[in-house]
Amino acid sequence: MAAPRLTRRAFLRLMLLAGIGGGLAIAERQTQPVGLRTFLQWTLRGWRRRVEPPAVVALGASLSYDENLLREALAELWAQADMPDVSGRRVLVKPNLIEWIEGRPLVTAPEVVGAVVDLLRSRGAEVVIGEGPGFRRDAGPVVAQSGLGAVLARRNVPFVDLNYDDPRPVPPRDGWFPGRSRLWLPRHVVEADLIVSVAKLKTHHWAGVTLSLKNLFGVVPGICYGWPKNMLHVNGITPSILGLKQTLPPVVSVIDGIIGMEGDGPLFGTPVPHGVLLVGRDPLAVDITGARLMGFEPEEIEHLSLGMWAGIGQGIRIETRGASMEALRRRYQPPPK
Repeated sequence: MAAPRLTRRAFLRLMLLAGIGGGLAIAERQTQPVGLRTFLQWTLRGWRRRVEPPAVVALGASLSYDENLLREALAELWAQADMPDVSGRRVLVKPNLIEWIEGRPLVTAPEVVGAVVDLLRSRGAEVVIGEGPGFRRDAGPVVAQSGLGAVLARRNVPFVDLNYDDPRPVPPRDGWFPGRSRLWLPRHVVEADLIVSVAKLKTHHWAGVTLSLKNLFGVVPGICYGWPKNMLHVNGITPSILGLKQTLPPVVSVIDGIIGMEGDGPLFGTPVPHGVLLVGRDPLAVDITGARLMGFEPEEIEHLSLGMWAGIGQGIRIETRGASMEALRRRYQPPPK
């Protein structure tokens, strides 16, 4: 009996199935240890972002740290960016307090933090300030030396050292911490209804830039994971940045770029009088905008590029409001390789 004849159509179908199967097998190997299912979820979510409404980022041209001017500027930017209602909500304000070196713009300016506190309180929020520096085992000296302590004292706002705040277990979300069934995060982080990442516009020798997403490293408690947050570096800086964003309560962004930093950041770079503030409810969109204002495209910054692809936020369709993007664009010296 003659063997059945394989028609051209059947042959093409077999070849298509073989190609799909081979492609999936390659993708499975390339995305270990997260697995093919997670890889496909990230891919599809990234494509879906391309047809979703644009994210709004408000830009303010501010050349001064005068608190009255900052309050007015932030109130306007908050409205332009369609920021969330904070009335009756517990809000954790997370500045960047990595270290204190006199004469270097390492930290979020205390005047900006104070203006954010005033804005949130005027809208009915319950506010606490929290940070867990990656190099300092005690945040107190940085709070005092930077001037933030005096700013908070005048407003009677509590500061929580997140390195020592009562840790609570939470499940990591979205596959960025493979092999871990839980993360320990500070109580004030877990219980927050909203986190405002009040970051600094500066370069970073490992991450490329330190903006509102990288600023989230400070929510990881040193008492559980050591200094400089060893678990995050073992897991990988890029997946840890994106994984924290997905695991935390909702995060919105304010970036202090009135004086930025270029070159050997986050500690030893050079000040850049930039005169810009950024506000937005989508941290990825805000950080991409901030990177572009520094002269970097998101494809040059690994965690921004991967965040765009995986749909961590809206990275494709970004609408800027307020000051002119082109007028505020600079070319920062990149960090050393």
